[in-house]
Amino acid sequence: MHVPDGLMDPIVALVGTVEFLVVVAVALALSARKTGEKDLPRVAVLCAGIFVAQMLNFPIGGGTTGHLIGAALLAIMIGPTLAILGMTVVLIIQALMFGDGGVTALGLNGLNMAIIAPLVGWGVYNLVKPITKGLSRTGDSVAVGIAAWASVFVSAAACAAELAVSYAISDGAYGIAGAFAVPAMLGYHLVIGIGEAVITVGVIAYVSKVSPGALRRAAVTKSAKGWLSNITSSKVALASSAILLVFALALPLYFLYSSEGSDGLEQTMVDAEVEERDQILSAPFSYGESYFAALFAGLLGFLAVALVALGILKALGRGPAGN
Repeated sequence: MHVPDGLMDPIVALVGTVEFLVVVAVALALSARKTGEKDLPRVAVLCAGIFVAQMLNFPIGGGTTGHLIGAALLAIMIGPTLAILGMTVVLIIQALMFGDGGVTALGLNGLNMAIIAPLVGWGVYNLVKPITKGLSRTGDSVAVGIAAWASVFVSAAACAAELAVSYAISDGAYGIAGAFAVPAMLGYHLVIGIGEAVITVGVIAYVSKVSPGALRRAAVTKSAKGWLSNITSSKVALASSAILLVFALALPLYFLYSSEGSDGLEQTMVDAEVEERDQILSAPFSYGESYFAALFAGLLGFLAVALVALGILKALGRGPAGN
């Protein structure tokens, strides 16, 4: 669902960017002192894992593919404000390092996937969870699945609205006509959201079983160990290794499906006969078209997101309120 450069009307892009920056600023303020020192590596690894997971596409039929957004997963595990910051880091690394999503559209992509998606996922989860509580062990899974699906569907609806408004105010120079964009985007992402729900439920269920404490926000405490020792501690190292191993094993499927398919937004553009325009900024890296190139991109992106997220979280903790 990454919006490329030149697709949206500049006014729509500007409005989306302003909204995005305001909400991120609020999230930064609210996130201060929200995470203990010992939790920083875990949060950074989760954000990096989202980057890797977004690289892997799954087929939904008709030559169309979907990929995990991961916003609901992140929000449920670490809370909405940290999820907003984590998703923002992921999108910035994707755009600047790998050219995934336009630089001029970074604000809109952030609005859709780093703000709307995690807030909807977190909100729906907390609204549905009390209702499904009576379903015993499956109750939480149902709430997680509905939240993950809703996060994709609502963010797709926001993107469809941006396409429609861009088309209307530019007399067709930008965007896609609402009569086409809305049903196409919602139709594709209705199905993509199911894939997101299945993956999110599986990850949350696994984490709940092997490490229940990972789903609970720890109190703000200063760890006796330094951040480097936390990063290299066994749990964080094992989590990182597991994420990257799954990524490496799933790469063959990625090449089988993603090379022949388009994601929901790309397929909508193809159906509407809207060509993607040249990128404003040429990215220094790409996801590659071979196994080892994609594996290198995944490792590089994983490290970049983890380090940037860790740096931001540590900076927040060093602020006046954090001391």
